[in-house]
Amino acid sequence: MSRMDPATLKVEILRLSRDYARQVHAAQLPGKDLERPPFVPGAASIPYAGRVFAEEEVEAAVSATLDFWLTLGPEGEAFEKELAGFLGVKHTLLANSGSSANLLALTALTSPKIPEKKRLRPGDEVITCAAGFPTTVAPILQNGLVPVFIDNDPVTGNVRVDQLESAFTPGKTKAVMMAHTLGNPFDLTAVLSFCRNHDLWLVEDNCDALGLFTPCLWG
Repeated sequence: MSRMDPATLKVEILRLSRDYARQVHAAQLPGKDLERPPFVPGAASIPYAGRVFAEEEVEAAVSATLDFWLTLGPEGEAFEKELAGFLGVKHTLLANSGSSANLLALTALTSPKIPEKKRLRPGDEVITCAAGFPTTVAPILQNGLVPVFIDNDPVTGNVRVDQLESAFTPGKTKAVMMAHTLGNPFDLTAVLSFCRNHDLWLVEDNCDALGLFTPCLWG
């Protein structure tokens, strides 16, 4: 049996990877894909979130592994450009997780490159939601800042914007940091208006709402 050259062998591996993904991961296909099995009530549990991917993503992952790209590499760079185009922004920066992205975003506001009036310093207060992922609160504590909690709406899971003013302390409050709960967007208009009225940063966690809003720092 003759050996394939590496280029031909890689092509064959990727072809088989696509076939494997179609057979094994059909339930993860996008909802509009006709090959995705229909939902049958009572046949399985309904997760609050799920992975959605097709054979293209499996092929890209296998290809990156074969070339031993354990960091961003060509696939990561391509994704950053495509995501920026999708969101309508100049640049995107990928992180290993939403948790790290939150830490990077908030920590950036402590940089000496930020004007002193706007820079976050240890002891400054950051308003956030009392019921949410700990990775929204952890960056506040990691930077020596003080989280000020306000309640969430038990129906939507999102922050009660009517409590923002009562949480604000002039001279101490410097930012608001919160997430869209499970893809259910919070009242961004009200929160952004509050931040602009008081000249505060808004760190918006969009892990669960990508595509509904553009994740960014407002300030």
